[in-house]
Amino acid sequence: MKFKTERELLEYTANIKGKTFKEIDSKNLLDSASLRKQKGLLGHVVETGFYKYPRNSDSKADFEELDIELKVTGYVKNKNGSVRAKERLVLSKINYNEIITETFESSHVLGKCKKMLIIWYEYDSTKEAKDFLITDFQLYDMTDDFEIFNNDFEIIKRKVLDGRAHELSEGDTSYLGACTKARTSSDRTPQPFSEILSKPRAYSLKNAYMTGILRELTEKPTTTITSKQEFKTVIEYVKSKLQPYFGKTQLEILEEITGRQYSEKIPKNISKMISDELIGKDSELAKKNELFAKTSFIIKNLPIKEDGKPRERMSFKTISLSDFETDWEESYWKNYFEETTLIVVCYNEKNRSKNGYRILSDVKQITFDENDLESFEKTYNQIKIAIEKQDINLLPTSANGFKNQLLEIAPKGIKGDDAYVNFFKRNKTKVAFMISKKLLVEKLKI
Repeated sequence: MKFKTERELLEYTANIKGKTFKEIDSKNLLDSASLRKQKGLLGHVVETGFYKYPRNSDSKADFEELDIELKVTGYVKNKNGSVRAKERLVLSKINYNEIITETFESSHVLGKCKKMLIIWYEYDSTKEAKDFLITDFQLYDMTDDFEIFNNDFEIIKRKVLDGRAHELSEGDTSYLGACTKARTSSDRTPQPFSEILSKPRAYSLKNAYMTGILRELTEKPTTTITSKQEFKTVIEYVKSKLQPYFGKTQLEILEEITGRQYSEKIPKNISKMISDELIGKDSELAKKNELFAKTSFIIKNLPIKEDGKPRERMSFKTISLSDFETDWEESYWKNYFEETTLIVVCYNEKNRSKNGYRILSDVKQITFDENDLESFEKTYNQIKIAIEKQDINLLPTSANGFKNQLLEIAPKGIKGDDAYVNFFKRNKTKVAFMISKKLLVEKLKI
């Protein structure tokens, strides 16, 4: 089936809304294949059953006559009624030898995926894939966010040029990810400027970005986002807000921006109060700048001792037992650590200065590479085994972990609550992942 114009394609595509995959599976592809083993299976069903195209692995766009690529992807409904993309959208493989001579404009990924027809279906873990409902579609143009994509492309290219393709992380970039693309976890491929083998990777639209464009399609904007492309990364935005206050103490900053005196009683959460005032509260950031609506990030405040070491570990949200029902490769936490960028606001201690008198010194970025993730996987699997055996002694705490452990767990919340004894009693635990101080020192390079 050929289409002469975009309008003709979209008018025809409107007929797919409200259908399940079994209704359009004319080749019976879902009867003999596993969705887990064949990641692009639902795309093949739409391609062959709805558009009547033969299956192929051609490097050209699916709707070649219109230079439009077809993509089929899922979303999940949250308990509050909002929606989020189920996963990142993989675009095309990164060729480490070719990227070093490409620009984003001349790249294979833009050539093939500049315009994409995205078919959205609702993912439901209680249903078989054939019963997933196709609910919407959109014609998406990558050049709508060209400046940020171009910056992301150059970040990926720079690591390859520096012989550091093995250190690539999805957290390095804002929208365009460099996700792992391998048949097994041990797969490696050469890179041009280093003898160190790197994991095969592919360009992708990151999960948070997919959620952003999905919500643009399904939700009416309530706030006009300003300075749409003034900043290309979250860290640029954060630094711009904090730069005027570098060299000042927490107390000096808070009193300056609030006009109030706090010297008699310094708030315990003074660093968070400063971040909320200057950068914005977590719930407000998506409305302040589009980057926050389409990226996965966490802003953390960290006290740094005089010897350059962090005073404390860095914690994340509490874990749930249900987080560990899947293998690591399919888990929420693998995707979380792959895509999330940590923006760390550093406060230096001087003469053992206490909270309130620490000096705002820098803003740094932390992302996790393949070596970090391999260690994180061991922690994840140890928790999974502990849950299966109902044995708290197997939990990977700092005192009960493994050699060179980078991610551990620790209680988070009310003091005196025995978080480990109660660990298996409810799905939502009072235990959280913590990055070890050793890893923080390495990442922050203070």
